[in-house]
Order: sequence, then structure tokens, then C-alpha cells
Amino acid sequence: MKRYLSVWLPRWPIERRSGRLAFTQGNALPADATTPLVLSDMAESGARITAANGAAEALGLFAGMATTDARAMHPPLVVEAADAAGDRQALRRLAFWCQRYSPLVRMEAPDGLCLDIDGCAHLFGGEERLAEDLAGRLAGFGLTARLAVVPTIGAGWALARFGSEEITHVARGETGARLAPLPVAGLRLAEETVAGLKRLGLERIGLLIGKPRAPLVTRFGPLPVLRLDQALGSEDESFGPLCAPPFYQAACRFAEPIVTLDAVETTIGRLSGELTRVLDHAGKAARRVELALYRVDGWRETLAIRTSSLSRDADHLARLLGERLDRIRDHAGFGFETATLAAFDVEDADAVQHGLAMPGEDTQAGDIAPLIDRLANRFGPRNVVRFAPRASYVPERGFERVSMLDARPDRDWLAHMRARQNDAAFARPVLLFDTPEPVDVVVEMPDKPPARFQWRRVSHRITRAEGPERIAPEWWLRGNVSRQTRDYYRVEDETGRRFWLYRDGLYERTNDQPRWFIHGMFS
Repeated sequence: MKRYLSVWLPRWPIERRSGRLAFTQGNALPADATTPLVLSDMAESGARITAANGAAEALGLFAGMATTDARAMHPPLVVEAADAAGDRQALRRLAFWCQRYSPLVRMEAPDGLCLDIDGCAHLFGGEERLAEDLAGRLAGFGLTARLAVVPTIGAGWALARFGSEEITHVARGETGARLAPLPVAGLRLAEETVAGLKRLGLERIGLLIGKPRAPLVTRFGPLPVLRLDQALGSEDESFGPLCAPPFYQAACRFAEPIVTLDAVETTIGRLSGELTRVLDHAGKAARRVELALYRVDGWRETLAIRTSSLSRDADHLARLLGERLDRIRDHAGFGFETATLAAFDVEDADAVQHGLAMPGEDTQAGDIAPLIDRLANRFGPRNVVRFAPRASYVPERGFERVSMLDARPDRDWLAHMRARQNDAAFARPVLLFDTPEPVDVVVEMPDKPPARFQWRRVSHRITRAEGPERIAPEWWLRGNVSRQTRDYYRVEDETGRRFWLYRDGLYERTNDQPRWFIHGMFS
């Protein structure tokens, strides 16, 4: 049976802005816990309290109360604006930081988290020690937290919010007994459903266990029964983590936090070796690798690199990551305590037999993949590109620029050109201008090739011409695209130079405005 760690942060909206979390930005609140403080937001019936600190709760103020009533009860009350979007963003960052305990973490907005710790607890000395370690760190961040280690997601949600202990540990087979005394609100039901159950005298979860299902479903729908079964473990519930966990990963935890880039670089070398050994043993290689560094103050730094081809070369991966360390310079704070290196976009990779070279000789001197990887990861994947064929008869749209790091199947350029020309002989220039340039032409008769053209202030008298090759516009495209038909001509001037000219538009069409352009040159 699975094991989950549920975390509830009852004062999250206030404490995350007045505590000691590293990612608290702007809208800071007073940290004095003795000053009554509430957060307020507008509702249909006016301003309402959304959260209150301990001092305000001691005065009888609570979430959902009208802000004007709260001010009447305690005029010196400090009222601040709520920030629901900021709360959710900060909770997401905290959830990513909690991946130091388990790769499977999900948010339970607006104020909770859930960790799938199955198979992870032994790394921290067991489930109880893991929960105690997390609770201690959250307390160090200035956060009030209640935790529950349970066999089901639903039971964790209920016990963390309505249980009597700060850290609840439920053994296998005890779920029903521990849930029985809790209120039915612990089943994650709507307020009107909870109110309806209470009117029937069903105020505790234990009163629903073993009761006939049909009357409940008839009156309240299937959700109460489903939530009860999910909490008891008789019905499965999908977890839905923040991100898919990596299957191949190496991790290390430091006895003392590290703060220097040299220490991080040493760690990268060690993790790269461990990760590539695992990949090599499985016959795999990766196209993307991500380094995650977890700080002691609740912040997580990540560095990701991609490769143009499958790689499991530890030195190459470590070099690429090392070249990006400047991005986290001065970001160590009080130090990194945990580091992970995960492989993504993993595929099967056959072993490569290298030549029998003497020590010190480079057996991959002709391989430019490492150079491409370094350039792309330094200047950005969209700034190091290659050309790939695209299905279009319009010359400037017959190719596209793609990142060298994008995994694309190799295409046959000659077959692509033959298909665009209906299997005719290769009759288009290799050199195309990025933007066709206008030319002035002298045409003896419409629909005939020009007799002379002037380009870049130089006049060319045409001695030979072939064409036209007519290309109709791609009318289905949107945007700034020409809607006129093109006629292309291969022409040769008196010096033997050959050019590729086209007329954009037809003379016989009244709506067209024919203009001439040069699009390329033949070698």
C-alpha cells in the first residue's frame, strides 16, 4: 500500500509573507505575532477576511467574517490586502523545494501539499524522521504546519486539517478508526453537502462508514460516497504530481551546506559520473539533463542543458553544466544542502565501439556534436539552428530554421527538391536571398522573359532565358503573405552569370500589380 505525507499550512497566506522564506517577494507583512493581523478581499457581499494570524484569532476573528465587523470589534486591527495569486505561486515554489524529499509532490491549494513518500522514507531514517525533519524546516521558515503520514491521500487531507496531533502517523489497517471521530468536512466536500449531512445528524465520518449507500447517493450524489471510499483506501485516487518524476536520477546530500561554485562544480562531476553509469548499464542515453540545487532556506535553483544527439558522456555533460554556473553565482544564500541530477528525453542507445587509439589520442576528432551542444547551451537553443525541409512550393517557405537541439528525423533534401519540382531536373539555385530584392526590367512582351534588368545599380543584358515556372499563392495561409501568382525564369547575362528572377503578379489580371524580383543566383 502507498504511503503519503500530507502537509497543511493553516496560516499560509500570512506567514509566507511575514516569515523567513527565501522566495517571499513584495507585499511583506509585519512579522510581530502579537499584533492582530488579517487579510481581506472583496466578495459579493463586501470585504471579507480571508486569513487571520494567531493574535487575531484569539480575538474571535475568523476567515469569512466581514472586515467591517472585525474593525468594529477591534479598531486597531491591521488589515492587509489578500494576494491569492501570489499565495499559489509561492506554494508552488515550496512544493518544488519539497522534491528534496520525494520526486512526487502535488499542491493541494490553497494551503496544502501532499508527498508520495513510498520508497523514499528510508533515505531519511524512516517515515517519522522524514516528517519530523520536514516539520522542523517549515517551522524554521516561520510556517505553522500540521502533517500526517497515511496510506491514502484523502485520509492525509482529513487528519492534517482536523486531527489532534501536529504530526499524525497512521499505520496500515488503522485508517478507518483514525478517521471515524473526524467531522465530515474532512472528506473534501462542498459546504452545502456538509451542511446537509449535519442536518441529518451525520456530523462525523464514522457515522457514514457502513451505512447504506443508496440513500446517500440519492440525496447528495455520488461524491460523498466516493470521497469516503478514497479516504478508506477502497477506491483508487490519482495523485497528479507537479511534474513527471525522472526515471534516471543521481542525488547527494551534504553534511554541511555548500556555498561556492567550485563545490557545486565538484558535485556536478560526481553526479554526472553516477548518472551516466546508470544510463550506460540500462543501455540508454539522454537528450536533456537537469541539475537541481536545494537551499536551506526553501529555495531551489535549477540548471538544464540539452544535447543535439543522445549522450551519456559524463565529462561532456559536466562541462556543459559547468559553463552555466555563472547563472547561479551569488544565489547560494545560506548554502545548498541537496543536489540532484536527472535525465529526461531518454532513449535506447547502442554501445559505440571506439577505435584502438593510443592514450591521449582523440577518437572523436570529427564529431562536432560536443561543439554544437556548447554553443547552443551558451547562446540559447534558438540561436544555433539548422535548416529542415518544409512542405511548400513557395521557395522561401520550402525550409524552416530549427534548433540544433531539436530531435528531428533526417530528411532527404534532394527528394524534397524533386517533389517540389514534380520530379523535374534540379533547376533551382542553391543560393537564395533571405528576402527577394526588387529589380528594374525591360520586357518586350507580356508573359515573356525580360530582355534586360538592373540590379544594385548594375545593368545586365539577358542572352538566354528559361521558363516560366509558375507558382500559385498559398491562399490558405494567414498574415502578410503575397496573394499573387509568381512566374520564375532562369536567365543568363552576356558575361555568363545566371540568375533566378520572378514576376510577382500577372499582367492580364486587373487586380494584380506585377513587380519583378531577383530571388537567387546559380553557382
